[in-house]
Amino acid sequence: MGDVAVQVNQEETYSAPALRLIPGGRAVAATTAIPTDIIALGLILAALQVLDGILTAIGVHHYGTGMEGNVLLRSLMTVVGCIPALMLVKGGSIALIAMLCRQATKMTWLKPAFYGVIALYVFGAVIPWTYILASDLLA
Repeated sequence: MGDVAVQVNQEETYSAPALRLIPGGRAVAATTAIPTDIIALGLILAALQVLDGILTAIGVHHYGTGMEGNVLLRSLMTVVGCIPALMLVKGGSIALIAMLCRQATKMTWLKPAFYGVIALYVFGAVIPWTYILASDLLA
């Protein structure tokens, strides 16, 4: 038995979510596809998280935890160690990115916010760490 999509309208100005009938006669909310531009932005942001984590690990290994600009992350590093702290924070960030991507159709502000966070990571984390590491380690 195939899925049947049913649109439910309560009144002219309000449209309830589309429902899908599943075997057994139960109705469940139909899933909405994540827009491809949001997927691309989410993947870019996740990749920047990984790159920032790698650069931070290299930088902290060479210069110590004092080089980390984020006070909370620096404190966590002193408690659990550099790599576990980075794995925890970056893993949590990537999980949050994935959850936000799933909610993209409900949040119109998400796309501009992703652009802003991407710019923040490129100019506030990746470029500074790359400059510090390249200028000192390659000199």
